Amino acid sequence: MMILLSGFCLFLPYARDMAYGDKTDTVPGFYVKRVARIVPSYYLSVLIVLFAFAIPLSEYGGDTGFMMKDLITHLTFTNNLFGDVICMTHLNGVLWTVAVEMQLYLIFPLLVWLFRKCPVGTYLGMTAIGVGSAWYFSSRFYSIDQNLVVNQTLTFFSVFANGMMAAWLYMKYTKMRKKQTLAEGLAGIVMAIGAVVFFYQMCMARSTSGRETQWQLDNRFLLSLVFALFVIGMILSHKYFRKILDNRVMKFLAGISFQFYICHQYIAVKLKEFRIPNWSGDELPNMTGDVKWQWQYTILCFALSLVVAIAMTYLVELPAAKVIKKW
Repeated sequence: MMILLSGFCLFLPYARDMAYGDKTDTVPGFYVKRVARIVPSYYLSVLIVLFAFAIPLSEYGGDTGFMMKDLITHLTFTNNLFGDVICMTHLNGVLWTVAVEMQLYLIFPLLVWLFRKCPVGTYLGMTAIGVGSAWYFSSRFYSIDQNLVVNQTLTFFSVFANGMMAAWLYMKYTKMRKKQTLAEGLAGIVMAIGAVVFFYQMCMARSTSGRETQWQLDNRFLLSLVFALFVIGMILSHKYFRKILDNRVMKFLAGISFQFYICHQYIAVKLKEFRIPNWSGDELPNMTGDVKWQWQYTILCFALSLVVAIAMTYLVELPAAKVIKKW
């Protein structure tokens, strides 16, 4: 969903330009905004984890070579290209997704140029790369590094393409229609709810497949279509139904969402590792059926991640973004 939304939201201004002739960012302007949004808080989070936890806790076990590889690949957004880094990183396991995003950002201006020239051809080409690479890796799944291939940017090309295509189709539709009708609003509600139903069915299929990781490769394109259906459905739905996502609380959460994402898993891991809330014994508490502990732990994970995300957004990201854009 994150990759799909990225493709949709990033391409939406260019799709609007294609439909209405609106002004869009220059290529340098695009890169400056992406750097301002991602890099300051991302770099700070990596350095905090390294110097406040990984090194003091001797998590690298004296392996300076791997520590440097772990750090350099994360700082250059290439950490998803190395199987040992993906599997054994001590710098926050979720950051491979940021590498995928940054690699897509790097070539995004080229994709925009191609999409302007030939929308359908570009979409089909990107989809072929995504679906083809996923099929190739899936066919060799048990003979290669599984963790490495699942997180490769190539396999997300089709997801990103669906986001761009959804934005283009939406803007073409808005230009064609005169005003939103009640029928359109109801159809949007049906689309959004239908997408949730499809998503639930796919979740059930994945959980019973017996090969969950390979299932991701095989169904990544289809899953992103379901997400695209949900996005378009919500946008076209009746204004009162849209309030589910279009309200002040959700806008605030959207503003801190990147910070929340990059900190939440690491906080959860460390809380359990440091036995906060307290738990005893050798068996992990989430495996023992201790419901009281599970609720305390879950609430604490969300609350602490929320506090850290707010602090990182308003004390780091936004001030740094102003400096970067001004410079």
